[in-house]
Amino acid sequence: MSRVLPFEGIRNFRHFGDYTGRDGTRVRSGLYRSGHFHNATEADRARLKELNISVVADLRRPQERDNEPSSWGEGFRILQSDVAGHAEPPHMRFLRTGDMSADGVAAFMRATYRRLPNEKGNQEVFAAGLRELATHGSDEGFIVHCAAGKDRTGLFCALALSLAGVSKDDIYDDYLMTNIAVDYDTLVPLIHKRIEETYKRTVPEDSMRVFLGVKADYLDEAFAEIGSVESYAADVLGLTAEEIEAVRANLIAR
Repeated sequence: MSRVLPFEGIRNFRHFGDYTGRDGTRVRSGLYRSGHFHNATEADRARLKELNISVVADLRRPQERDNEPSSWGEGFRILQSDVAGHAEPPHMRFLRTGDMSADGVAAFMRATYRRLPNEKGNQEVFAAGLRELATHGSDEGFIVHCAAGKDRTGLFCALALSLAGVSKDDIYDDYLMTNIAVDYDTLVPLIHKRIEETYKRTVPEDSMRVFLGVKADYLDEAFAEIGSVESYAADVLGLTAEEIEAVRANLIAR
């Protein structure tokens, strides 16, 4: 099965289900992850309809949603958080003022992954998304996304797959797949031009590739911050033991 699904205006769209779970079980199909949908074409929307997606977990902050709105229309349940208000998102502030050397970007990304599990907005959508996965119909599609579909989205998928008993190797393979799912030769010049126009900064290409990609040690930072995924789900996200068990059970293919 090819996990990466090609779309015209949506980047990094792929399956995150169908992995081997606890005791040789199989994680269900119909689970998707991606970048934002602001540039989705009519052909993209037609294909999304075929996937029978009914729930969208949007991890972006309000300012990001305002800048690049999605137009889902009726028939979708949207999970999102307004807790951050219209404060400038950290990655946008970094693009405006941060050290854009390759080492500076890598340091920012590691710090980002220490921050992501503790942000209230992320926690709200993580909790809502996991609760949805505890009850979501196996014949319906579920999608989680942020701006690029790699950091906040990657952490959510890692949490869900961890609770389903997926191996660490498969969890990291799913996370690192961004590096092959995204056409960086096309994306880097586009983002480079946007940064120049928006922030009046010129960023080296190697720094852009670090910023737009993922590394295993980034996810290591998040897991070190989280500790036990089950304890994080219970003590930080507020899921009950029954809800956590329901997530595990409902993620298994029947």
